[in-house]
Parts: sequence; structure tokens; C-alpha cells
Amino acid sequence: PPLSPGRTLRRATGDPPSRTMAETEKKESAASEPADDNMKRKRGCELVVPICYGTCSYWLGKKADEYHSHKWTVYLREPTNGDLSHVISKVVFNLHPSFKEPVRTLEKPPYEVTETGWGEFEIGITVHFSSDCGEKSIYLLAPLKLHHEAEPGAPKPEKKDLKRPVVKEKYEELVFHEPDEDFLKRVKSHKMKPAPVSPSGLTAVLGKRDDRDELLKIATARKVVAERTAVLKAQIDALT
Repeated sequence: PPLSPGRTLRRATGDPPSRTMAETEKKESAASEPADDNMKRKRGCELVVPICYGTCSYWLGKKADEYHSHKWTVYLREPTNGDLSHVISKVVFNLHPSFKEPVRTLEKPPYEVTETGWGEFEIGITVHFSSDCGEKSIYLLAPLKLHHEAEPGAPKPEKKDLKRPVVKEKYEELVFHEPDEDFLKRVKSHKMKPAPVSPSGLTAVLGKRDDRDELLKIATARKVVAERTAVLKAQIDALT
């Protein structure tokens, strides 16, 4: 169904961020959507804001104990580590209820929370937008991962491998459908600046998101599928 004005869509993809904040003009649909009495919206337009969110964890090694085996950080960031405060008013992280103050609110970047613990769980992330945006908040889930995921049949990780950070990150696009005209103008004219450096050292670990390796894997997989499809088609044609 067509999106109603003001609906914020999360577009989750495995593809790399091929664009940054962008305005995409689209043809008006035949059936006009209801007007918003409170806001002047840009018809036939989408504003796309890419984000990344996830967790990064470290094994504490000799400092580890039964209840504090790992140090971890949950975060939300712009893929190139830009400052998103011109779009986001605050980010609320909902940790496991066993933590002291399980609800943490960050009103300025870097949007992240660092803790220690021993177990994996899902962390809720509520993203609130700037007041002139006029959109409702969105809710995301970030699974906390403490251990490296070995491939089936792969040997057990060596001790040195346990020291490498475990990063579980997801890329998504926030799509503002027919945004408020003033909000759209402000965001488009905004000059992106770097976000403050992460006190946890996360900025240095993650760097700018680079999906070239993933793209190569996808392209290779598509080529293999195309070749196998051609072989099967030839076999079917030979039988008919």
C-alpha cells in the first residue's frame, strides 16, 4: 500500500550506503493522499537518512570474572561517523532489567552505552527525531554478541582470536515520506560535521562503513547462481 504522509519507513538492506542524505523525487500517485493540517509537506518526495547500529564487545581476559567476562558498547551512528544531531533529538537504549538504570537516554552524540557483563541479550533502541520533523519515534533491536561466530566445521578459535572485538552492526535507511518542507530544507542545507569522538574508542574500531568486500561476495554469488541456472536450463532444453 502507498505510504501515508509522515510515515517514517525503515528500509533495511544488505547493500552498502550508495547515497547519503538524499531527496528522491517521485511521480505523484493518481489518488491524492490526505492533507496534513499541521504541517506543509513536500509531495512526491522522500528524505533518506542512513544509519548504522549494533554492538561491539571485547573479552576481558585475565580481568574477567564470572559475571563480568566482556566489556561491550551498544551504539547508533551515521555510516561515515557524521553528526546526526540535526535529525535526532535523543536516543534511548533499553538494557536488560538486571542492569542498574536499564534505561539510558543520550541527547547528543556519540549515541552509545558501555557496560560489562557475561550474557547475550537484545537491546532496544528508540530513536526520537527533532521537533520540527513532526514524526513519531522508531524502535530498533540490537542483538548483543559476545562471541565470534565460527563457520560450521571450522576449528575452535585460538586464544589470540578471542582478543579481537566482536562487532554486530546493521545498516538501515530511515525514509521520511513526504517530509515537512521546512524540515526537508533544513536537513538538505545542513553541512555534515564529524560526530564527537567516542569515549569508548568505538570510532577507531569501526571507522567508516565499507561494504566493498560484501559487494564482491554478493557479485560472486550472483555469478555462480547465473551459471548454474544456465546449466539447468540447458539440461531441461535437452530433455524437451
